Amino acid sequence: MITPTKTLHRITPAQYMRNEKRQNNIPGNIEAELNEREWKLRKEMKNNPNIQLASHNTCTGCAACVSVCPTGSISMKEDREGFLQPHIDTKTCIGCHKCEKTCPIITPKPIPTNFGTQAYAAINKDEAVRMRSSSGGMFHALAKWTIEQGGVVFGARFDDKWDVVHDYTETIEGIEPFLRSKYVQSRIGDTFKQAQNFLNKGRQVLFVGTPCQIGGLKSFLNKDYENLLTVDFICHGVPSPTVWCGYLRENYSARKITDINFRDKDDGWPKNRCVTIKSNEIVISRTPYMENLYYWGFRSNLYLRKSCYDCSFKQYHRQSDITIADFWGIQFEMKELDDSKGTSLMFIHTSHAESYVNAICGIEKINVKNGLEIVSLYNGSMLRSMKIDFHRPVFYTLSKICGITRSIIEIKRNSLIARALRKYYKKCNRI
Repeated sequence: MITPTKTLHRITPAQYMRNEKRQNNIPGNIEAELNEREWKLRKEMKNNPNIQLASHNTCTGCAACVSVCPTGSISMKEDREGFLQPHIDTKTCIGCHKCEKTCPIITPKPIPTNFGTQAYAAINKDEAVRMRSSSGGMFHALAKWTIEQGGVVFGARFDDKWDVVHDYTETIEGIEPFLRSKYVQSRIGDTFKQAQNFLNKGRQVLFVGTPCQIGGLKSFLNKDYENLLTVDFICHGVPSPTVWCGYLRENYSARKITDINFRDKDDGWPKNRCVTIKSNEIVISRTPYMENLYYWGFRSNLYLRKSCYDCSFKQYHRQSDITIADFWGIQFEMKELDDSKGTSLMFIHTSHAESYVNAICGIEKINVKNGLEIVSLYNGSMLRSMKIDFHRPVFYTLSKICGITRSIIEIKRNSLIARALRKYYKKCNRI
């Protein structure tokens, strides 16, 4: 039996029942009735002991189930591939099934259809911000305006160990760590609860995450907030945090890393992007993006989360208010806008988002009439899941033998050992 890590908000089943009793002002012999009710819940749990959370292959790791659990009985633990999976402590679980009702995979929320998605080519008018951003600088414009209205911005940043975590800021200076793409799955932590707390206080909240994280947030909140703006992006898939940390450890442990930029566009966008790593402002590694081994493995789908190969959130109309992405193909579709500095493709899914964007004077946008056609041609990740690579099990086997970096090299070279393992896994039907 797995014992979850301690949480600050854990309460026993009896305490939960007692609190619920007090909130509902139920009179009578409290302790006797509590014991009877707890016994009934335990009996129900015994009759149906297995809470049916999303399977290992479909769970996105959004942690909505963890956030909604009233007794703190669910914790996220790493699986063998380095992805966080929910684990239930049956000792403290009261069988309320809130986790199942909140899971965006088991109980998906309908997507509003009262507003037709509008597509725009967009850039941030502040060129310095635009150059520091991955594409056109749309996130910074949205975040800055939110904070200027007294709001709070949630996004993903690197921590001191270069893991990617979700966090929030209430200052314009705090936006900077959230800029730029990070090709690692972030840890949501308590940010769903924190966002809910700010929303209930009437604060404006901008929450940015992957489509599945936005789905998890919407399911957790379970109501619409006029003061919430959700933004997702076109997601290729999320790589394993363990693979990322292993890659850094094997290649850069001798130097203290101070900056990582997966999308350095100093030499131009979109063709000449580089992966740049710095130590105390000194560049210690700078490689064209497809020559960087970690990025190559990511783009080759070697270590994406299993749910990414059959993603439930690949669609044009989305649960989020806004979807932002690179405007790939701009040199063919709108050549006059291509200045090699980065342009965003922005999809507005709700009237609320349309009003929000129109209020921001720092954005320059042009309507794109054939948005669906453009993403189909140049950014298919919006609509289609990635195909699972037949080298995926080969990579995880090799990584235990010779490490992350060497495993990627062997697969990229299509070496003898990689071919032998691939043949074995195909024979065993484990691809």
